[in-house]
Amino acid sequence: MKKLPALTTLAVGILLLSGCSQASTIAACGQVAAQAVQVSGVIESFSSPTPEAAQAALAEVKTVAEKIRGIDGPAEFVTLRDSWATSIDAFATEGEKAITGDVSGVDAASTQLRTATDAIVAYCTP
Repeated sequence: MKKLPALTTLAVGILLLSGCSQASTIAACGQVAAQAVQVSGVIESFSSPTPEAAQAALAEVKTVAEKIRGIDGPAEFVTLRDSWATSIDAFATEGEKAITGDVSGVDAASTQLRTATDAIVAYCTP
């Protein structure tokens, strides 16, 4: 898990250098890159051994979801953005359950979040 932030940073750097494939999505894709780094950091922070740190990570990811909802772009982008934000919401919900002891949905929510993040990053990568 320690290599995840470094790999995410590298991937985002490539994304930023390569730009987006459509002129109308350039600004949106730049914002996605920044939010993808933040989401990856929050996932890493959630695995913290203290409930307080995990709760802080969940609060941060909820803020990220709201930022993501404010990014505008073409219809296909908006569909991916909405899916991403929904997956973040699901991760936050399952994360809160995990803090209270119910870890049954965390793996599925994490997988869904990674899939949605990958989909929107792939859209922005030429």
